[in-house]
Amino acid sequence: MKGSIFKTLTFTLALLASITVVAQQSGIVTYQKIVDYGIEPNGTERWDNFIKDLPKAGTFVYTLTFKDGQSLFQEDASKKGEVSPLLQRAMGGAARFNPPKVKVLQTYQSLDKAETIEQVEFMTRNFVVKSDLTTPAWKITTKKKKVLDYVCVGAEMQVGEETITAWFTSEIPVAFGPDTYHGLPGLIMGIEKDGDMLVLASEVALSEPGNLSVPSNGEKITRADFDKTVKEKIKEWKANGGGASSDRRGGN
Repeated sequence: MKGSIFKTLTFTLALLASITVVAQQSGIVTYQKIVDYGIEPNGTERWDNFIKDLPKAGTFVYTLTFKDGQSLFQEDASKKGEVSPLLQRAMGGAARFNPPKVKVLQTYQSLDKAETIEQVEFMTRNFVVKSDLTTPAWKITTKKKKVLDYVCVGAEMQVGEETITAWFTSEIPVAFGPDTYHGLPGLIMGIEKDGDMLVLASEVALSEPGNLSVPSNGEKITRADFDKTVKEKIKEWKANGGGASSDRRGGN
């Protein structure tokens, strides 16, 4: 009788341990992300006066869903805040008179296939951009920070002149993070650039989420070909006088 009870208890503990491991390796993380509106002064009095009191960046809600060695990072459309009409006009002006920019809508990563797939918008067109998933050159430091209830360790890398710091926790043993950041021995809970926190986890729900959908809405293209397309279109934009009519900015 005792042996039977012991076996049942052992099985139950093993099952609970298994469920805990699965939960740690799947879930949904909610992040607060600061996004630059791209509204900058250009030396034109009318435009600079028009934008001087407007916010230059806003905080948006994003989610990272991860399971089975895959992750999907995207904006939470249900929590998208309203933008004032004045700010919309300023953003429209910046879009018309600044070089066209790439907007990333979804970022999917697969560890098994070692690939990243991004759904992006560029000049009103959607693209599905595929590239290899390569491990960034992180240097793990001795710095520590607590994010929510998790103890995080800092890892740094240099991108151009910027120092990127990722705060990751080994308590959630997955190599994913927001945007395209990944490759650390734990979930990335926050991202800093030159000491400024740009992405920070606000909620973690460790559970078994539904299936992850791979981005598919758009023209499929490799990273090299997409970068070439962007370069050529910006060159055309400049050749056609893009940005030349800066005296028309603001109040129109």
